[in-house]
Amino acid sequence: MVSILPLVLSAIFLYFGRKSLNYQMLGASLLIVGIGIGSVLHLRWDSYSIHFYKIDAENSEGNEVLFIGDSITAEGTRPRGFITKLESLLQIETETICAKGASSVQIISLVESNTQNFRPDYIIAQSGINDLMNGLTEEETKNAQNKLMENIRSTYPTSHVLFIPIHPFFKDKNFFIPSNRPPSKTQVHSWWGNSKKFAENYLVKDGIHLNAKGHTLLGQNLAKQLTGNI
Repeated sequence: MVSILPLVLSAIFLYFGRKSLNYQMLGASLLIVGIGIGSVLHLRWDSYSIHFYKIDAENSEGNEVLFIGDSITAEGTRPRGFITKLESLLQIETETICAKGASSVQIISLVESNTQNFRPDYIIAQSGINDLMNGLTEEETKNAQNKLMENIRSTYPTSHVLFIPIHPFFKDKNFFIPSNRPPSKTQVHSWWGNSKKFAENYLVKDGIHLNAKGHTLLGQNLAKQLTGNI
């Protein structure tokens, strides 16, 4: 609607105001505005392509979902983010517990200090990149993720927990492909596909964070998990 409305109004003003310079200028201005909005929403933020993804959204209607993690989760709430896109695709209520730059251990502290009165049906957790960036080995990172998973399960015993696998990223300018799978007791598997293609198409310039298409990819795969289409 936001994309199409300025274009429709532009067409109306340009057609019916052919003899009026003011209407012609207004129509031209609305055309420029419509193109600009559409470019930002659908090219830069990739906000609409997720809606071409065929999924039975009724399976998730009314669910409450808590997202826990670091900056990947924090950026998920931005206009281009995977949480925003999931909210537009599914009828869900969401909350977040996250902090940019947080390690798995620091995220445990965030969960323990959280005072939100929110008992989610699903929890989507994410961590590990900052552990690896701070010098932890993959085995140490996996152990830290398992502790985070145990903490989440003990804090929210009735919630179904999904843990997002670490995506390929650049560490010290070298391409890093994590070999560790998500923490135990989770059904989520790695869905990032071809690592080289992923790095070229789904990461921003820092080589770590997801771009708009990366958030769409993550949103699509989480939608499958949340609706049972796996």
